Amino acid sequence: MEKSLNALSAMQRICSVRECCRSEILNKLKRYSLTLEEVDKIIKSLEEDKFFDHNRYAQSFVRDKSSLSGWGPAKIRWSLRSKAIEDEIIESAMSTITPLQREEKLNSILERKLPTLKKEDREKMRAKLIRFALSRGFEYEKVLSAVNRLLANFAAID
Repeated sequence: MEKSLNALSAMQRICSVRECCRSEILNKLKRYSLTLEEVDKIIKSLEEDKFFDHNRYAQSFVRDKSSLSGWGPAKIRWSLRSKAIEDEIIESAMSTITPLQREEKLNSILERKLPTLKKEDREKMRAKLIRFALSRGFEYEKVLSAVNRLLANFAAID
């Protein structure tokens, strides 16, 4: 019982500092060696007391990963799915980021990446930029047009 109360208060502290989802809380509870019943009670208590909410978590995750980390929609969706967040919640949270914001972020990360590349064959630079943006989770068609536009402007500067 004491272990269970310690675990609950620890999870409440963690959840009051930052947004968490159920899978993160379950991972943190593993170190307490609790029974399934105790874990279920803790999760239920945290949920009832609004210490965690998947809608709130997804909104925060999408906002942070998009604006601060420069992640694209595919990488954000994949990451949220890996945390067992429902698709409806993911799509609702994704709708808070406008296509214009995504395009601006894509252009921004590509513009920051370009100077770090060696001045070499134009096609190699193009391929590196495309791979970089795809690894960040942006859609191929949008990446292709952004890279082509960036390199066209880059040629005008050279």
